[in-house]
Amino acid sequence: MMLPEHKDRINLHNEQKSKQTKPELTEEEQQELYGRLRSSMLHTLRASIIVFKEYGNRQINGVVDWINPRTHLIKVDIGADWELIDFKDVLRVELDAPGY
Repeated sequence: MMLPEHKDRINLHNEQKSKQTKPELTEEEQQELYGRLRSSMLHTLRASIIVFKEYGNRQINGVVDWINPRTHLIKVDIGADWELIDFKDVLRVELDAPGY
């Protein structure tokens, strides 16, 4: 039988093992990501955005609604809702091809 304290300690240890460090992007890579986000906003293209999280990256799919250059926040329309993303956490942006 395992005590709750032991179980909590094991879970914490497992989480810390899976903790990842954020990759550093070059200035060129950041500019390319910004350009794709801007294209999504200007042309209302759906984008798949990979956002860094310490315990596993997250994918957000939607259309960029606005980009605030002062705060570096990005608002993404994800259908009936929206989400704010900090640009420093964006790792990858893929644009969906426009439908004809």
